[in-house]
Amino acid sequence: MIKTLPFLLIISFLMVGCAGYKFQEVIEPLDRGKPEDAYTYLQKHAPKKPDIPHQFELGLVAHYANRFEESSKAFDIAGDIAEDRYTKSVSKELGSLVTSDKLRPYSGTQYERLLSHYYRALNYVYLNQLEGALIECRRATALINYFKGENEKYDFFGAAFLAHFSGVLFEAAGEWNDALISYKQAAEYYKNAAEKTGVGTPEDIGHALLQLTRRLGFTDEFERYRDQYGEPPEHLENYGELILFYESGYVPPKTETALMFPILKTDKVDDAEKFVPTLITREGAVYEEVKLEYLLRVAMPTIGSHRPRFSGIRVAVDGNQETGGVLVEDVENIAIETFNKERPIILFRTLLRGVGKYLIFRQANKKNEALGILTNLVGVVSEQADTRSWRTLPNQIFMVRMPLPAGTHTLNLSFLDANGQLRGSQSVPDIKINPNRITFWNHRTYE
Repeated sequence: MIKTLPFLLIISFLMVGCAGYKFQEVIEPLDRGKPEDAYTYLQKHAPKKPDIPHQFELGLVAHYANRFEESSKAFDIAGDIAEDRYTKSVSKELGSLVTSDKLRPYSGTQYERLLSHYYRALNYVYLNQLEGALIECRRATALINYFKGENEKYDFFGAAFLAHFSGVLFEAAGEWNDALISYKQAAEYYKNAAEKTGVGTPEDIGHALLQLTRRLGFTDEFERYRDQYGEPPEHLENYGELILFYESGYVPPKTETALMFPILKTDKVDDAEKFVPTLITREGAVYEEVKLEYLLRVAMPTIGSHRPRFSGIRVAVDGNQETGGVLVEDVENIAIETFNKERPIILFRTLLRGVGKYLIFRQANKKNEALGILTNLVGVVSEQADTRSWRTLPNQIFMVRMPLPAGTHTLNLSFLDANGQLRGSQSVPDIKINPNRITFWNHRTYE
């Protein structure tokens, strides 16, 4: 174990010295409505080797800067890296056990990977390449099926929204069978995840199932859905449809917190893996100093709620018709639930690493007290929590779906707080609606 000390020392200084981009320098121009400046900053501060968090951030700010091709390219790079990292590097895995989880290859969470397909598909929509958007929907569906196949207890976080979104895009393209399949999946996935995400099945899914089964002549299914959802809305002549995705705030970031675990004088710490379960039971426990052999400090990630000022939307068209937004994706809840599910594994791995460092310290201290102090210092410096995530993601996504007469319209957006009270507004002119067509648009606020 003493031979490991030089490696620990080198890694520690490398980790302390690594800079990268500062997230505050990304969100400040976004908050000012200058996504182009955020994009330029991220380009200038790109790591030498492309990595997932940076590519996710670059892809999203490029999307908001209307750099749709550059956005998709960044997301494609992130997706390729994520695929490769499912075969993890053994050397980095071993290194993370004695230094920090930051050395582990970051593959992105399942919901992050799915949401990248949402933005990629929108990029194609805005480039008038609907076929490319449909390919992204099929890629997202394949990814969901992969997640389902890998885990019998797959939580469907993010899957419902992507299936819902895919249904709308297939419907816009006139791919009725694919649209019906996607809407059916969306209804199933929303139901499966609702308890943890807090997002129920949006009403428009029922309407879409009714309209599609009637169009396709599936009489039995139509009757069943009509009993479940009621009569479908009437189709109006010379009307099109607006589908607005309203993205609010930021997903809460992971932060680092220090946890203390007591190692007692009566403990026999010879096998780190066998001793870790005992330590886990001592989280938050307090012992008399006379009983303590060593106080093990470890760095753990944590995440908490950070809701934005705006948590809802109403849209009035030309000062008349008004429609409220429906919550279709609660990214904050998904992020917190995902972390809570992973925390026991992270804690076990962190404590295993911590006990390993303690054993190295104990052996070094027996040989030489100065060497023991240095070893302990290296352990402290190298102890950093893995707080990597896609931080520019919105906190919540709402959908406004409304029929509008063909023509050009002005939208009056009313932004609401969590209690439904008006907290801001914005007017958006020149939204064009074509007859019997769906017009897509996404809008972001950061407050």
